[in-house]
Amino acid sequence: MVYARARPVGMIVLAVAVALQPVRRPHMRTRVIRGALPMRPSPDLEPIEIVNACFGGLRTPDDPLPDAGYERLFYFCTYTCRKAITARMGADSLANFTKHTELSPAVQPFTRAARIRIVDEPTIIAGTPTRGPMATVGVDVFIAPSIRHASGYEKESDAPEALRFAIRLQQERRPPKNWLITEILDTRYAFAGDTGNDLQ
Repeated sequence: MVYARARPVGMIVLAVAVALQPVRRPHMRTRVIRGALPMRPSPDLEPIEIVNACFGGLRTPDDPLPDAGYERLFYFCTYTCRKAITARMGADSLANFTKHTELSPAVQPFTRAARIRIVDEPTIIAGTPTRGPMATVGVDVFIAPSIRHASGYEKESDAPEALRFAIRLQQERRPPKNWLITEILDTRYAFAGDTGNDLQ
């Protein structure tokens, strides 16, 4: 008789305990939930995703917050790359990096771009015992056309000017093994005169 009475009570307790268990939500990456471009490096990000985020984001550097595009680039670049972008004046702090990156010849084409286009798949060089894998991503940058020349005369064509860049990245050899940008190369001036035919 005691067992018969205890059994319904036990079932009720079990049902309440199950109902109070937290519901496990499906795993989703934070950057997908927010629907925004990533602001920090992550092992989940591939070279093309990083290039799209950093250089596509520079087209609207104040979206979603002021200087967000420059901040994103700061965290995705190596220290050496930051020095190259800012002429050695903005590698140490985000404030200095933002200040000097706005006027950097390496970055200005992206902030004035009508659109950018990734050129095919990245070229990957395998890692070695002393360094991580390296990647090169070709990017076509279509500059929004201006109406007049510097002299003041009107331009005959309003077709956007296309520039090609080679973005080089390297994966960290030690955890967390993020991909970081090491160089931003304008192929008009890089490769000792070679215009980057390997990216075409």
